[in-house]
Amino acid sequence: MSTTRPKIIIVGAGAAGLAAAYTILKSEDQFEVIVLEGADHAGGRIAGEEIDGFHVHTGAWVFHESFSTLQRLAESLGVEFKRSHFKKGGHVYCDGKLWGLYVGGSLKQMLTTARTVLSFRPISLKGMWQTLRFSMMLKARGKDLSFEDHSRMLDLDTKESFADFVEAHGLTDYLEEAGEVDIGCFTAGHPEQVGAAFGMAQIWTWTLNPASRTRMPEKGVGAFAQALVQACQHHIRLSTPVERIVLEEGTAKGVVTADGVFMEADAVVCATTATTALKIIPDLPSGIRSTLSRVTYSSCCQVAMGLDANILPAGSHAAIFPRRTGAFLTIVSNLAGLAPRQAPEGKTLVHALVIDEKARQLFTLSDAGITDRIIKEMHKYFPNMPEPLFSRVYRWPEAVCLTPGGMLTEIDEMRQQGLSGLRGLFLAGDYMRMPSCNGAVQSGVDAAENCAAFIASRMA
Repeated sequence: MSTTRPKIIIVGAGAAGLAAAYTILKSEDQFEVIVLEGADHAGGRIAGEEIDGFHVHTGAWVFHESFSTLQRLAESLGVEFKRSHFKKGGHVYCDGKLWGLYVGGSLKQMLTTARTVLSFRPISLKGMWQTLRFSMMLKARGKDLSFEDHSRMLDLDTKESFADFVEAHGLTDYLEEAGEVDIGCFTAGHPEQVGAAFGMAQIWTWTLNPASRTRMPEKGVGAFAQALVQACQHHIRLSTPVERIVLEEGTAKGVVTADGVFMEADAVVCATTATTALKIIPDLPSGIRSTLSRVTYSSCCQVAMGLDANILPAGSHAAIFPRRTGAFLTIVSNLAGLAPRQAPEGKTLVHALVIDEKARQLFTLSDAGITDRIIKEMHKYFPNMPEPLFSRVYRWPEAVCLTPGGMLTEIDEMRQQGLSGLRGLFLAGDYMRMPSCNGAVQSGVDAAENCAAFIASRMA
């Protein structure tokens, strides 16, 4: 035990680690807090950067208004969130053309959607009927499909994948024409890879619930991350990867960094992906190790570009490319439509997203090679796209927690029981709650509170 203030080491300066650090630091000054981050910057998958007046997100690109824990933290940091005026929807690529599809919207948007449906192109009448059926199914459970508290949807968390679930309910056309597109956009994965409950929550929250919207800082996701980093900056050590969290007789003793330095601690918060936690905590009990081994992640590569002109149809913030079209791209977004101050006036900020195996193919290329490939793809669909003012490449081998069927229940049981047999070690990360930015922040707050309570009990 430390002879001065109790020391808490937090491994990872992403959303979960920063939320844990901030929660501890703002409550009391009785702990010494150190956040160790392997990368040369903090923020993890919610980080952003400013480039020539453009506020670029490097990972997560949007927050939802139902993310209550995240918004409370933002309020504490003085970061204002604003509700987007954009209706849900965008344009879907099919038969060499982009077709507009919106959930409600203006008269013009509703007429656009009607023309799309009547043309029988991206979505058939049968597919539309199945979408309406599915929407009613989700509406009946709407209050349960929550990213803030997922406990009421655990009865839906069977071993089924989202694809298995919708096919079993006769919704195959919906899945092919709309469902797989939404899953791809919000998880960077495929319907076969995510569980039924998680898939339904994603679809209801982001797409089919017409009453809900995005709510985020005017300068985008990165503005929240920047405020969180600034609040914790004096406690963060960058470029300090952790090789191992040391456990002795079931008690956390500290960490060993990649350069072999042992750092003693009274408690340790492991705020990494589940994959990394398995690597750096070799002494985890077999039951916990088995549960964490079920956590899987999607892969994605995105290229951000600043443009002099908007290449998307007016009123649309995204162009989506279904898997069945064979397109290399998954989504092209104009986020200045959602958060207007992300780009200077008269400019457009575009992100092109590639997922799964195609993303992993790009990982083998240089940044210049990836950019060239993406721009060539973009010109196929947006022939009048101007030369980018700048471009940035972001690789995410572990992008979004995919939550296969049954994982929510297993993690929930593990979380409720705590890390049985272990003392002074706490796990945080999006996988510990309903996987999302909000879930990551929630898990960090949980870990901080549990950590403080543990140390207080030892000092009593």
